[in-house]
Amino acid sequence: MSKHHKKLERMLLFYEVAQQLSFSKAAEQLGISRSYLSQQIRSLERDLSSQLLVRTTRKVRLTTEGQKVLLQAQAMHSGLVELERELQHSDQDVAGVLRITAPTVFAQTILVNACQQFKQRYPEVSFEIEVGHQLENLNQRNFDLAIRVTEHPPQNMIARKLMPYSHWVVASPEYLAANPVPQRPSDLTELECLAFPEWRDWQFQRYGQTEVIEAQGWLSVADNNILRAVALSGQGVIRIPEHLLWDDVKEGRLQRLLSDYQIEPRQVWMVYPPKIGHSTRLQLFVEFLQGYVSTHESVR
Repeated sequence: MSKHHKKLERMLLFYEVAQQLSFSKAAEQLGISRSYLSQQIRSLERDLSSQLLVRTTRKVRLTTEGQKVLLQAQAMHSGLVELERELQHSDQDVAGVLRITAPTVFAQTILVNACQQFKQRYPEVSFEIEVGHQLENLNQRNFDLAIRVTEHPPQNMIARKLMPYSHWVVASPEYLAANPVPQRPSDLTELECLAFPEWRDWQFQRYGQTEVIEAQGWLSVADNNILRAVALSGQGVIRIPEHLLWDDVKEGRLQRLLSDYQIEPRQVWMVYPPKIGHSTRLQLFVEFLQGYVSTHESVR
């Protein structure tokens, strides 16, 4: 029995190495020493009488046999993640942890505030939120809910539409008092248009027609919050996701421009595994987040 136990452990350790393609990164992720991890992988190769990895000084790659073993290790890992998640959601009390993965901007502008308000209603619920733009595999990572901006949500998950959104073009009243208010997208070429360095082509759609202008201005920076701050200080025109701007537009700090055009419309989804769809706390939070977003979209 103990021999099988060690094989299971080594398979899961191998899975992490195969994901990271680095012993150092895998050891850090697992919270174990690199030497122990290397020793266990060698033992697994000896147990299976196969070389699973090709090691060089800089990187690791899988052999053909390693790729076959990885498929089995993935299945084992997925089964453990699924079992853990199901057990965590097996009770019907509105208590426990909700683990959420979401884009950074959405988490900053909507998700954290929604979680705070939900906790006021259900104080026994807590949240773990991981932010970023990586699309986490919910079969491999123990998240209960993913917020995704996509046109094609995963087929093997429950997916519910949360909100449509596009980008808004805005400027401060002070900037517009000193510069002509654009009536059409081409008018923006006469203004200071501040943009992401790799995202200067601004697309505008109306009546089935698309018009593209190249944003030119004194600043380009790959951060929506910096662009917003510079626009608030009256230094130019920006185009960023609308939910970063709802309060500013509603309270008059920024003015929306060219509102009769659609600017790169998107769809935000709530995605979660089918086997925890019955979870009381998950379902209550999904409904709460839907209502929270609907309320705050009223500025549209």
